[in-house]
Amino acid sequence: MRRSMTVDTRQYRPTLLALLTCVAILTTPLVGRAQTPPAAPGGTLEAGAPGSNTQTDNRWEVTLDGRVGFPTGRLRVGEFPTGGLKGGGGGSPGSLLRLRTLGINESEALEGTVAFHATPRDAVRASYLYYFLDGSSTPRVSVVYNGQEFTPGHLRTNADFSRFSLAYERTLLGRPSGEGLIGSAGLTYVSLNPTLTGHGKSNSEDFYRQELPVPILGLRWEHPLGQRLLMRASVAGGGLPRVDSLRREGGTVYLRQSHADAGAGLAYLLGPHARIELGYDFTYFFQREKSSEDDNLFELIDGGVRARFTVRF
Repeated sequence: MRRSMTVDTRQYRPTLLALLTCVAILTTPLVGRAQTPPAAPGGTLEAGAPGSNTQTDNRWEVTLDGRVGFPTGRLRVGEFPTGGLKGGGGGSPGSLLRLRTLGINESEALEGTVAFHATPRDAVRASYLYYFLDGSSTPRVSVVYNGQEFTPGHLRTNADFSRFSLAYERTLLGRPSGEGLIGSAGLTYVSLNPTLTGHGKSNSEDFYRQELPVPILGLRWEHPLGQRLLMRASVAGGGLPRVDSLRREGGTVYLRQSHADAGAGLAYLLGPHARIELGYDFTYFFQREKSSEDDNLFELIDGGVRARFTVRF
C-alpha cells in the first residue's frame, strides 16, 4: 500500500493535432530531399540490398506515433492488512471501479521506437509507450480504494502507465514487390501506479513493484498498393499465467498478466527514407496481483486512431 500526492497531468497531455503538427515540421526537409530519388520498388522504405555498397546504409529506423482512443476497463485495489488502517475503509476487497464511471472517457498515447537492422532480414527494436488515462467524476456512493474510503463527492483518477518493450524481428516472407511478413519475439514491462484523489486526500497503488517482464510474440504484414502507398497490419500478444512474482507483501504475491495489440493502416511514402501513416489501433491490457494482503486488478480495453511518422537512415 502506498499513499502520495499527485500532480494533474492533463496540462501535459499531447493531442493528435499537436503530433501531426510536429510531424509536418519534421518531414518538411525530408520531403524536399526525397523528391529527386524515386521511392523504393513496391513502396517500401529503402534498405541496403545484398551485394550493394549500400548494404550497411539505412540500418537505423526511428518511429514516433500518437494515438487517441475511447477506453473501457476496470480498476480495483483491495487491502487486507493485519492491522487497522487509518482514514476508514479497514480491510476491504475494494470497490470495482469502471473507467467510464471514473470519468476516463478518452485516452491518449505517445510511443517512440528505435530499430537497428543488423541484416536486411533481422532487426532489434526497442520502444517506449506512455499511456494517458485520467479523469474526474462525482460518485454518489462511497468508494473504497486500497483500504481507504472516499466519501461521495468529487474524485480525481490518474491511471497513466508506461510500457517498455524490446524485441527481435525476422522477415519470414519477403517478395521483390515489397510485400513482407515479419515475425517478432520479445519482452515487455509495464509501470502502473494508479492514484485516486478526493476530499484533500490521495491514495495510490504501486502495481509496478510486483511486475515481471512479459513475453510477447507478434506478426506484421506489409503490402504495397502502389509506388508510394503501403498497407500495414500487425498483431501481437502474450502473457503470464498465475506465477510467483518473487515479491512478498503479507505473503507471496502472485501475478497474472495479459497483453494483446492489433493495428491496421495506410502508409504514404514521402521518399525512400520517410513515411507517414494513419490507421486504427486496438489495445488490451490485464494485470492481477493477489496475496493474503492485497487483491489488485486493472483491465484496459482501448481502440482508436493512430498517426505515425517513420524515418530510416
